[in-house]
Amino acid sequence: MESGNNLTLTWEGLNVYVPEAKEGFFSKKKPKCEKMHIVQNVFGIARPGQILAIMGASGAGKTTLLNVLTLRNNGNLVVQGSVKINSKIIDDRKQLSAVSGYVQQNDIFIGTLKVSEHLKFQAMLRMDRHTSYEEKMKRVELVMNDLNLKKCENTLIGVAQLGIKGISGGEMRRLAFASEIITDPGILFCDEPTSGLDSFMAMSIVESMKNLAKQGKTIVCTIHQPSSEIFEIFDRLYLMAEGRSAFLGDLTEAKDFFASQGFTLPINYNPADYYIKTLAILPSNKEESKERVKKICDGYDSSKYCQEAMDNIKKASGEQNLKSASFQSQLSSAYKAGWLTQLKWLIWRSFLSMSRNPMETKILAIQTFFIALIFGLIYLQIEDSQEGVQNINGVLFLLITNASFSNMFGVLNSFPAELPIFYRDHQNSMYRTVNYYLSKLITELPKFIIFPAIFVSIVYWMAGLNNDGLKFALCVLAIILVANSAVSFGSFISAAAPSVNAALALSAPLLVPLMIFSGFFLNNETVPSYFIWIKYLSWLNYANEILIVNQWDGVKDINCPANSTRCFRTGDDVIDALGMKKDNFFLDFILLGCIILAFRVLACSILSLKARLKK
Repeated sequence: MESGNNLTLTWEGLNVYVPEAKEGFFSKKKPKCEKMHIVQNVFGIARPGQILAIMGASGAGKTTLLNVLTLRNNGNLVVQGSVKINSKIIDDRKQLSAVSGYVQQNDIFIGTLKVSEHLKFQAMLRMDRHTSYEEKMKRVELVMNDLNLKKCENTLIGVAQLGIKGISGGEMRRLAFASEIITDPGILFCDEPTSGLDSFMAMSIVESMKNLAKQGKTIVCTIHQPSSEIFEIFDRLYLMAEGRSAFLGDLTEAKDFFASQGFTLPINYNPADYYIKTLAILPSNKEESKERVKKICDGYDSSKYCQEAMDNIKKASGEQNLKSASFQSQLSSAYKAGWLTQLKWLIWRSFLSMSRNPMETKILAIQTFFIALIFGLIYLQIEDSQEGVQNINGVLFLLITNASFSNMFGVLNSFPAELPIFYRDHQNSMYRTVNYYLSKLITELPKFIIFPAIFVSIVYWMAGLNNDGLKFALCVLAIILVANSAVSFGSFISAAAPSVNAALALSAPLLVPLMIFSGFFLNNETVPSYFIWIKYLSWLNYANEILIVNQWDGVKDINCPANSTRCFRTGDDVIDALGMKKDNFFLDFILLGCIILAFRVLACSILSLKARLKK
């Protein structure tokens, strides 16, 4: 595989503004929208074979700069200036993803996969489609050896919340590096790579970064107060303060520059701590701190180090890189894998993840059998009497509501959990949104068919409902469609809501109106015309009509006491009293299918839109 190394990253005249928050709605003054200057005319260069460490105190602008360089998480920021790779302006994230990797500060994985399986999935979807399977597996082996992951290749990554033990924190961070270098990118961005690690693990990670740099990669990282041992490993240092450049150059040059500004590095003092402390804005002495920072930044702007950096940037911008043709070819395709290949490996990942997490399936099975037995015992062998009519209609509606609530809330609690991983993968142009959504649908569909069918089978025969075999099969089919309608609705809410808690909070208020217009609490003939649209959106309405007609159609004799003045004598009497129509029976099945499709399409569309807007 042709390497994408020897890429030089430069940035010039970068300015970043953020609008101030507007005043409140009830404010007497007119809203203002003044721009706040958070990164001020910065420039820099990162070369192949070197680690450039971006450092600064909190609020210095280093994270904002990294976001601008990686074209991520910029939100409503106004960005001016240019970012170039080998003199080519990069203004599209897909272009950048084709030649770079980005190691996030927080490691997010599907913890039920093994280390080797995770890297295999990454290789299959991120490496060039013309690379053979054998070559991709060789690359996986090479990366695991380079990052010392071979010993844990068959270990699960781990899910602490589920009690699934996995790899250590240091191994997890190295796995994050492995995921990004699997495609042999020329540039690697790292956001706080040593965050949360002890000194030994932090040193191990930085040494891994150094080894990658020796392979010709350009490495840019933000880092917060590294130890002196780690600091000495870096090749170049970029210091920021108050959104300005405070220094760019070699480590030894930093010491000389600060000394020239009247800030001599004390003996036996960690240089990183000293530089950050010197450039920090102290709340107790804010004005003096700002004057000190301004003096240093102004001093750098007029120093030989600044002039040297500017000359290097101009020189790099004018160079004709020998690998420009290879570089251009890497920008040609957003997705490295084809449509079917993406779907195949997404299904593979989803199946492995689901099979390694049997607890969820066990809980669902226990819940299904337990609630079904409770319902069956409560409505045990209902008689076809006047009292039995109400009981039968009640158990039919309970079948619908149980299938709706249990499956919808199951999705609300599980579907959003993987969304951070989906958003990250989408930013890396690994797969299309529709393929991700289809893979989830395909792998979870058996669960939403088998358990509703088991639930209905237990309750149906224990309650003594219509003993016609065809009617039983139609009842099972209807409840399966109900379950999948609820799942589709839950997916739609999960995709639209900003968080799991918001999705759970929205679900009940949205579901209750659909229940009211189901035909159980309100007769279908008396639905107000201005609320008729809710009735048409309610899958509970269509399912209730199906089950009522299915149960009572053809019933000719219902026991009626001799002294009763009003009673149901046939099944048609029950159907008519509830405002149901037998002619709608098969149409209701079709409409349930349409509701499933409509909510699925809406959920996928919202997910795709949010993924594109995710900065």
